[in-house]
Amino acid sequence: MILQKLRQLLVDHFGCDGEEVTLAATLDDLNLYGDDRAEIAVWFGDLYGVEISAEEIDAWETIEDIVGYIEDHLE
Repeated sequence: MILQKLRQLLVDHFGCDGEEVTLAATLDDLNLYGDDRAEIAVWFGDLYGVEISAEEIDAWETIEDIVGYIEDHLE
């Protein structure tokens, strides 16, 4: 479910190709950098009530990192 929501956000808001948004995809490959990653964190933070620190955002390298972080920190 989280992957699907993330895929939809990346397609709708960032113009990513949905087929390229896989767990193994790197954020760099999807052209998602600092501000984009922060926007994703804010969006998921608001949606799921998860606080995401700047250090955690900086540690994200793949889509799997984001999905795993959200799953691990759901309230």
